[in-house]
Amino acid sequence: MFKKVLVLLLGILLIIFGILRLKRDKAVEEPGYLKFMSGNSLVKENKTKEALEEYKLAMDTNEDINIKKNFEIIKNKVDEEKQNQQQDNQQNQDQKNNENQQQNQQQDQQDKNNSQDNNKQNDQKNNEQNNKDKKDDQQNNQKQDENQNKKDDNNNNQQQNQQENQNDSQNNEPNKGSTPKELTPEEKAMKQKEEELRSIMQRLEGNEKQAFKNNERVLNTSENKNSENRW
Repeated sequence: MFKKVLVLLLGILLIIFGILRLKRDKAVEEPGYLKFMSGNSLVKENKTKEALEEYKLAMDTNEDINIKKNFEIIKNKVDEEKQNQQQDNQQNQDQKNNENQQQNQQQDQQDKNNSQDNNKQNDQKNNEQNNKDKKDDQQNNQKQDENQNKKDDNNNNQQQNQQENQNDSQNNEPNKGSTPKELTPEEKAMKQKEEELRSIMQRLEGNEKQAFKNNERVLNTSENKNSENRW
């Protein structure tokens, strides 16, 4: 009896084992399971995006929980990589913008410095040119003054020469319109005596006038003394 029961149990176990084996072999041959295995292979090759597509196809035909878990793990990894990539891109962009801003600021400062240097150079050139123009004007004015003075001196000399020539002409021609007459030795002697007498007379007249002035001075002095004594 015991043997019959044992044989029956063994038979039941063999039937169950066969059914499970059949189900396993059937699951391996399903398209969903094949996609699941393909997705795992792509993950090993670091092809995460392609692996996600394979997991999606696998879940359409197979409800194995392992497929869904692998899909979520890889999807989170892809999202994290994408977020990190965006952050890296943003950081690179910010760094690039900062570098461009610094370059622009440096260029602006350089342009400003160049402009200031150019303005200083232009101001210095203008000042030098103005000083040179002033100096040239002063020299020109001085030359003009010297030329004018020379011209005035020449005019004065010319007028003086003309006056002297006119006086000489008058002295050489006592009677205008008459021809000079040559004097004889007797006339020359007479003329010389007349000039000597005229000179003596002029000297006497001068002495007489001086004596008259001296007398008036003496009289005035005496009158002043008498007036003082009177008081």
